[in-house]
Amino acid sequence: MKTIDQKTQLASQIELLSNKQEEDFSNLKDQYRNTIDSFKPINLIKDSIGDVISTPNLTSNLISGTVGFGINYLTKKFLNPKSDNNKSIFSKALKILANRFIGKKGLSSNA
Repeated sequence: MKTIDQKTQLASQIELLSNKQEEDFSNLKDQYRNTIDSFKPINLIKDSIGDVISTPNLTSNLISGTVGFGINYLTKKFLNPKSDNNKSIFSKALKILANRFIGKKGLSSNA
């Protein structure tokens, strides 16, 4: 009777290992599909953009840079002297003040 018991135990162990092998193979195929999907160009771009967006202080840095460029543009656009010497001195002084204001407020884009 011992041989029959051993045969049934062996058969059940073989069945368990076959099921485990099928499950492992299925998991391996799923992982392969996930890896292939993650290396598609569109997914690489999405992941890169997600990393950039999730960086800390991104919005404050963008706002600071935009404000700095805006102030610099406005001072150059509206205070650019054409001919008058007094305007030239006034515009240079105002540009210096604007640049100091940008520097003090942390609005410059020092990378």
